[in-house]
Amino acid sequence: MNISSRVSSDASGHWMSRPAARRLAAGIAALGVLAAPGRSFAQDPNLVDQGRYDIRVGDRTTGTETFAIRRQGEGYMAVGRLQLEGTGAWLRSAEVMLRTDGTYAPVRYRYESRTEGEGRIVDLTRAGTRLRVSTSSAEGERMTELLANPKQVLLGPGIAQHYYFLVRRLSAGARSLTALLPREGRAAPIRVVGDTETTVELGGASVPARRWELEIDGTSHVVWSDPADGRILRVEIPNRQWRSIRRADEE
Repeated sequence: MNISSRVSSDASGHWMSRPAARRLAAGIAALGVLAAPGRSFAQDPNLVDQGRYDIRVGDRTTGTETFAIRRQGEGYMAVGRLQLEGTGAWLRSAEVMLRTDGTYAPVRYRYESRTEGEGRIVDLTRAGTRLRVSTSSAEGERMTELLANPKQVLLGPGIAQHYYFLVRRLSAGARSLTALLPREGRAAPIRVVGDTETTVELGGASVPARRWELEIDGTSHVVWSDPADGRILRVEIPNRQWRSIRRADEE
């Protein structure tokens, strides 16, 4: 079920209120892990993973993704910051937060991007059997409602850390999963095309990996994960020439 409506933005064209910005910043600061990348797992037993990815399009490095994933109650909290190159209307930076339940299904998601002069906020909240998605930008606001499903996994646009939750479910034998695509306000089926044990190169060294070849919304996604704990080592979307590669010094 997908019900959408659209209303115009205010005359000022503001895309994010100061209170909204403060709420997101406070949520990220409360985790404390992005500001302290040297924090060890021994210091924080709830820390599941943290690190940084280099983002490449074609042969050019275009940005980075810094992230941390922690257990929070019975579920998980993942936060991240993207810094991307660009000019004009290209995305410059974004902050993202995802909270899941114990089965890795999304409970809350928020994405705020910043460009020169404008930006975008995508906010998702689960309420009972419903998922409410709102998208705000200088063009206006769009509201979408979807049915919540226990087989859903959220994948934010260009965010490698979110594949961790997908890989954890696949490694446990789950199939017939659905990808929530919050920016588009819809869901798409996930099909496993291949699953092999292999290696992947990180920082000039070859490390063991589990290679997942997936088809999501008709597009190929290739994911290399740590076979021991599911940490994401590399993600590629070949038809977009997009790659996100974990830094070896963040291993």
